[in-house]
Amino acid sequence: MVGVEIDKADIIASIAVYFLVAVILGLCLYSRRYWPKIDSRKIVHVGIGNFVFIWWLFKHMWVMLLFFTIPFTILLFLAMFKGNPISESFLGKLSREGHVVGLFLYVVSINVLVVTCFNEHWIAASIAIVAMTYGDGFGSIVGKRFGRHKIMHGKSLEGSVGVFIATVVVSTAVFVFFDFITDLGFGYVYGVKTVVPWFVCILLAGVVTAVVEVVCRGDYDNFVNPLVVVGVMRLLGM
Repeated sequence: MVGVEIDKADIIASIAVYFLVAVILGLCLYSRRYWPKIDSRKIVHVGIGNFVFIWWLFKHMWVMLLFFTIPFTILLFLAMFKGNPISESFLGKLSREGHVVGLFLYVVSINVLVVTCFNEHWIAASIAIVAMTYGDGFGSIVGKRFGRHKIMHGKSLEGSVGVFIATVVVSTAVFVFFDFITDLGFGYVYGVKTVVPWFVCILLAGVVTAVVEVVCRGDYDNFVNPLVVVGVMRLLGM
């Protein structure tokens, strides 16, 4: 962009995010070769969610969109359709192993959260990402391993408990992390003044995530879940 300088923090954040993506994809490839029983798709689904501990570094929203979220959105859109180099790549084949539009909606929801929550509502957006990544991911793992009591859409009570616990545990880590960096004096990371105690917000995030995961079809939960959760968190003052 002419006349617009990229802040040093934007450069650091971009490098950190791409490093995270490279590490997660590397783990995914490694697991396919040496841990064939592990669902490597879930490694990507859960692992990429760790960028919530990085994205607050971005000083300009346009940098994050232009150099991170939008490129991945385009790549995953192309990956859904056969007959192009992207769809024939590892990423394309990975995206079609589960729900065809799942990973695409995953990054679409991230774009929406960046546009609507950048800077002032990092914590609310981060908890929404945690709900989509850790909550959904571990809920699926627990449900497949221990699910005995089916509810609806093939989801189980045990899986829903896994969603709740994973969302609450990692959301607590997110809240503590953001509270810590705010205390360090990062002026563009705002403090939280919720209408109820923070732990109540996090428990509600876990409940909302578990409920949405049950009632929403698997094709669309990567889009619906984070938007519902971030809406609830914003209403609570995050």
